Amino acid sequence: MEMEQRANAEETGRLLACLSHPTRLLIVCLLLKREHFVQELLAELGGTKGNLSQHLRVLSLKGLLRRRKQGTRVYYGIQDPRLRHLVAHLKRLYCPGLKIG
Repeated sequence: MEMEQRANAEETGRLLACLSHPTRLLIVCLLLKREHFVQELLAELGGTKGNLSQHLRVLSLKGLLRRRKQGTRVYYGIQDPRLRHLVAHLKRLYCPGLKIG
């Protein structure tokens, strides 16, 4: 197996592991359509701000999300365009009736 193929497989594995948590996957689905600030995500997903912040941090550290501060609000959006395509495709395959994203 070529080194490049192995590196690509490792990168893809890390991406899929990051998305394997249902909350992180739902966050990304919400962000497919537009940026959201933290309180909007909390209103959609429920849970605690601390828990949501942990998931946003994981996604951001992996380079999947970008964050932008405007006043007192922090907005999150999709950083990696490949993520947008991957999750949109998964959504079409597994949950076509889902109204988010």
